[in-house]
Amino acid sequence: MTDVMIEALILVMMFMLGAIFGSFACCQAWRWHYKVYGKRDLGQWSVCLHCKKRIRWYDNIPIVSWLVLRGKCRNCHKKIGVADFVSEVGLAVAFLMLSWAYLLPMVENWNLLARNPADLAAQMAIFIMTLMMLVVLTVLAVYDAKWGELPVVLLIIAVIFGAIIAVLRIYAVDLEGGNVWGAIGNAVAGVGILAGTCFVIYKASKERLMGGGDWILALALALALANWWLALWTIFLANLLGDVIALPSVMKKKSHVVHFGPFLVSAFVIVLILGNCLPLLLSQL
Repeated sequence: MTDVMIEALILVMMFMLGAIFGSFACCQAWRWHYKVYGKRDLGQWSVCLHCKKRIRWYDNIPIVSWLVLRGKCRNCHKKIGVADFVSEVGLAVAFLMLSWAYLLPMVENWNLLARNPADLAAQMAIFIMTLMMLVVLTVLAVYDAKWGELPVVLLIIAVIFGAIIAVLRIYAVDLEGGNVWGAIGNAVAGVGILAGTCFVIYKASKERLMGGGDWILALALALALANWWLALWTIFLANLLGDVIALPSVMKKKSHVVHFGPFLVSAFVIVLILGNCLPLLLSQL
């Protein structure tokens, strides 16, 4: 098997893994909501929320089943939310692109990186922790989009993941002989730009444009980025998406509250992908 075939196989597998975790994240958002509001347990198996019948395995294949069934239950023909499909596709693409930018270069230079096990372990840990955090963020985005809330426990988990990734990034800079204090300052500046801006908007708008959980979510994202420039782009894109999608509703209904979590998460994923993939693309031109 050639190197190109191996790399293609890795990317396909990561795409499939992302789709599986996207389906898992959307399912967990529903389970969390049912548990919080004292509704019945959804059980071990996936069920249709309309007819309550169990969804068979061949109707539960991420992306494929949704397309084949045209987003409807096979039994009652009621619509299955588009959030399932979006989370599956979104996380599949994110896993694919990040694997291309992070994992493949490590595989290609494995013999060289293996000479410095600590650096290799740090880079691999950053990659794995980032993927794990994306799953948690997807649950948060789906939950906020559907019910306008960000569960505190999941926010805390996201902040912990973000903090671990920040420490790993700074540790990697130290291993490479870089400026550690500069890396710390970069991360702190990113927190100030992203989380600080969200906190100000939250207070100034009296929770109409941003909720109390949004700035905590922004804190988790800023920690994971550990870069003031990427943090700046994240808050810019999040507000741009919010203005384009949510602002018209706010203008029509003064009592309307913007659920900003999905915009923050979407902007974070875009910046994370572009921030890691663009340098790789430019280097290949």
